Amino acid sequence: MISAAILLALAPTVVNIVNFARGSEPRNPSLDLVEPLREEIALNTRHSLPNTLLFQYDALIRDDMMAEARKADPSLTEFGVWMEMCRPLTEKVGIAWRGRQGWDWDWHVNPDFLMAYTPAERERLLDEVFRLFRARFGAWPKSMGSWLLDAKSMEYVRGRYGVTAFCICREQDNTDAYGLRGGFFNGAYYPSKRNALSAAVDFRNAVAAPCFRMLTPDPIYNYSEESLTTQFGMKTGSAYTMEPVGHFGRSPDIVDWYFRVYTHPASLGLSYMQTGQENSFGWRRFGPALEMQLSKIVAERAAGRIRVERLCDTAADFTRRFPDRTPPQAQIALEDWNGAGNQSVWYNSRFYRANVVNENGRLYIRDIHVMKDDFDEPYLDSACSGWKAEYFTPPVVDLYLANRGRSRGPVEFGDGFASMTAERAGDESLLVKAARRAGGIVEILFDERSILLRGASFAGFRHGENALSFADGYNYSVCVDRERDGSERMTFSMCGEQQKTENGGVHP
Repeated sequence: MISAAILLALAPTVVNIVNFARGSEPRNPSLDLVEPLREEIALNTRHSLPNTLLFQYDALIRDDMMAEARKADPSLTEFGVWMEMCRPLTEKVGIAWRGRQGWDWDWHVNPDFLMAYTPAERERLLDEVFRLFRARFGAWPKSMGSWLLDAKSMEYVRGRYGVTAFCICREQDNTDAYGLRGGFFNGAYYPSKRNALSAAVDFRNAVAAPCFRMLTPDPIYNYSEESLTTQFGMKTGSAYTMEPVGHFGRSPDIVDWYFRVYTHPASLGLSYMQTGQENSFGWRRFGPALEMQLSKIVAERAAGRIRVERLCDTAADFTRRFPDRTPPQAQIALEDWNGAGNQSVWYNSRFYRANVVNENGRLYIRDIHVMKDDFDEPYLDSACSGWKAEYFTPPVVDLYLANRGRSRGPVEFGDGFASMTAERAGDESLLVKAARRAGGIVEILFDERSILLRGASFAGFRHGENALSFADGYNYSVCVDRERDGSERMTFSMCGEQQKTENGGVHP
């Protein structure tokens, strides 16, 4: 009989509980910001749940919040940094506060996020936050999170302060002034030193600390607000994630569905879930939902289907298991909580990410983005002066961007398909199958460097090298070649020539 401890060690799905605290909320000045912190600590202690608490600078300067933090069980709780700007921080380092009048914290990208400042200013801001954190907690933080981080800041704190884990927002389109399209749909990756959203292809170009996507996105519906309206005919005004303050994070049945999806046996590399909430929504709005989620986490842990860890510990295990490259990971949703018969499979590697969808019998590839070590994020060396920012990886196929004339549309395989299946094909490959009701099967084999298609065609892509461009003329390419058996392969490394690999060898 296998012990509970061994079951937890074998559980492929990791859950991080990440709560973070701000010290001011100008949109609701009377809101009690201490109560959520106190209740989150009490919940995690009661359930003996490892967790991570991240503090914004304006929370670090509040003695009442630090008094609550000291009540947390140090064997369960990791303390780290939530890196958004506020007036006390910018003024402390001699930078004029650019927020709206009367607001000590402002959610616009300029002035809230690091990319609104020059690289030299970012270092001054980070130095002050880390100085104060160490004064409060006696050590440098291992984890740093923000809805949006830039690559230079990540590399700076990794090198200067030894940060070992980052977390950023899930895929979204300009919600709260920032958009992120591309990169790993979920899970963890080593970011490129030139683009925080992109996995580094070559580890020599990587920030050597993993970055995790937050909030546990819905693999079917968390794609874009526009595509949800036009593609699936539904729009709720709420993020399609497990965030406790949102519609879906409050629904016990949908939360159960998230656990079924993210504990799918065909998941690769790391199956990752994250929940938690910022205190600025107020305990009354999200407390009951968070308590419901934590009770389910306790039950899933007892059943051996998940393990619960601090963010720093998940990062340490990731770097131990994958010391020099990002491993492929998959998110597989073969049932639809909405009852509409939709299915979705995501495959993510350091070369590309792709998404195949069965929309109630219509099969197509909705999204392919490539990872490129030389594709710079928009504010790598300069400051964002506008109120919003968009981060991308280069698209090959993107249904959302296609509606704006910035990408190709989906790769269509037609209607009349039965349910889609997904299974492992080795440690790092995934085989997706869909049977036509009239006969015949489409097979899509995802591996680290390519997509192999049998029983269908990459329509719209000519064979051989296919040149693409994006973002002010950035040029890149993919290969589509026909195999001897008639299948087609799309490859995401150099086409038709030898390419050096990380260990000095070559591959065709």
